[in-house]
Amino acid sequence: MINNSITRRNLLQGMVAGSAGFMFGSMPVFAQAPGKLVFMEPYDMALEYVHELNAIVGGHLAKEGIDVEIGTIRGTTPAVQQVITGSAFTGRVGLMDVFRAAAMQSEPVISAGTSLHHGVFMVVSRKGDPIMKPEDFKGKRVGLAALGGGMENVLNLMLAGANVPFDSVERQAIGSNAGNVEVLKLGRVDAYLATIETCILLERDNEPVEIWPASKFAPVPGGVLLMTRKFADANRDTVVKFIRAMRNSAIEVNSSDQGMILDRITAKFDIVANEDRDFRIASLKAYNDLAIVNGVENIMRNVPEAIALSAELVTKAGIIEVKNVEELYTNEFFDEAVKG
Repeated sequence: MINNSITRRNLLQGMVAGSAGFMFGSMPVFAQAPGKLVFMEPYDMALEYVHELNAIVGGHLAKEGIDVEIGTIRGTTPAVQQVITGSAFTGRVGLMDVFRAAAMQSEPVISAGTSLHHGVFMVVSRKGDPIMKPEDFKGKRVGLAALGGGMENVLNLMLAGANVPFDSVERQAIGSNAGNVEVLKLGRVDAYLATIETCILLERDNEPVEIWPASKFAPVPGGVLLMTRKFADANRDTVVKFIRAMRNSAIEVNSSDQGMILDRITAKFDIVANEDRDFRIASLKAYNDLAIVNGVENIMRNVPEAIALSAELVTKAGIIEVKNVEELYTNEFFDEAVKG
């Protein structure tokens, strides 16, 4: 049984990891039917959610005897709110969103597991004039999807880690699309941040650019399983089964033909992504790489060293002051899941 005043600094604190708002307000509420759990995703059904999608279509959740429905909502903040109010039992958000939720409201929250150990943003610069490390940003103009959003937070994490003054780097909002490479080639920016999927398109088009993951210098997990501590403690057996199913799904994705995984996901779910099959397969591989970057043994596990470093960087960058980081994650459910 399932028991159930704005400044630029405030703007950056409120918009962590793609969040859509500054505080939890009135939002749509989804109901969990008796016996059915709602897994809330921010934004549209996307390929980066491969592990939970495959957990459903691959039968991993059914094997554990739990019934999960995936819902979507426009923004990370509303997704977090659904979990906090009990309208969803979990949501796949960034680790910074867990830090933010813990800092901004009283309901204790945790990361019950890590799906993507690195983030999804990449740094793109001209091949003939590359920016290859955070120190190279000094005195440069960097393009971002929007000022005050998740990309700017990631830029600031990289700068903070390298002790580069924030005000030494100019920022320019350029939107988020594959056409941003033309802005780069025209010299209007010296580099820009882009998503994994945008960078796959750049590589396929043989654009003259250098691309590297922002997580190389800001290794903050881009996908964790947010739960309230209250739900997790009241439903231990369910959470253990869920983590086991998610882990087995990710292991299958890692060891199986990506085309097969793609076909069975798209047979059930309407995925928002470029329709090209080769592009979608390349995207699945890229997201899978984020799941195994800390080793296959850490698939779906919270890596304490990575979370501690993330808290240190987020605090140093002035995004959120993370206190008692050890209370914001647990591996108790993972440890039991891998034993069972």
